[in-house]
Amino acid sequence: VNARGLPTRVPMAQLAAMSGSIRPQPGPPTHDPDPDAVGGMLSRLYSGVRRAEAEDTTEMTVPPTGGRSEGGRQ
Repeated sequence: VNARGLPTRVPMAQLAAMSGSIRPQPGPPTHDPDPDAVGGMLSRLYSGVRRAEAEDTTEMTVPPTGGRSEGGRQ
């Protein structure tokens, strides 16, 4: 504790204290995904991509930013 009553920081003290208490947590059991489900998801993804590519897209124009500040005043 310093003169102001605050705790004094000791570099690396928390890391040393925590290193002994950290244990790897076992994760959830892994399983192989259902091939039919994965195939269905991929086909829906690709069909969505094809639909998006086929749509008539319009270009958005961005106004020039030179000479103006936020709020539109010069």
